[in-house]
Amino acid sequence: MPPRTVSDDLKARIPVLRRHGYSIKYICHLLGVKKTLVYKVLQLFPLQHTHSKNTGRRCILTIDDIAFITAILRHHPTMYLDELQHELHSHRGVFVSVQTLLHTFRRLHLNRKHISAYALERNKEKCAIFMNSIAEIAPDPEMLMFGDEAAKDERTLI
Repeated sequence: MPPRTVSDDLKARIPVLRRHGYSIKYICHLLGVKKTLVYKVLQLFPLQHTHSKNTGRRCILTIDDIAFITAILRHHPTMYLDELQHELHSHRGVFVSVQTLLHTFRRLHLNRKHISAYALERNKEKCAIFMNSIAEIAPDPEMLMFGDEAAKDERTLI
């Protein structure tokens, strides 16, 4: 089984969480990564700020609020911003503007394309139908072979 790759945006969260004072163990638990990855990423990114002063307003959303937002988006990727705003207010007691939510999405490296592509790909019923049809064709998983044509190059064709 190939090693699991971790996305760049998840790696970028590690120094931010560490700067906010979270322990290595808590970062591992929150992001679902191993300690060795956290230590390697922290070696690459220095913990000191390069700017002499902090500019802008502090984020009113806590790490737990952001985790709540990502969990909701994982389960309901097509949720509207006002619905997400209502969920945050009713479950976490935090009222934020739509602009704050958009800024949080930008910080989490989420955009409309990412969320909508994720939503279009997620259909449990179609997935189950496909898996059943493959199971009828090839009852043994060793019988399956996959080809990748993404790197097709016209110059190398014979």
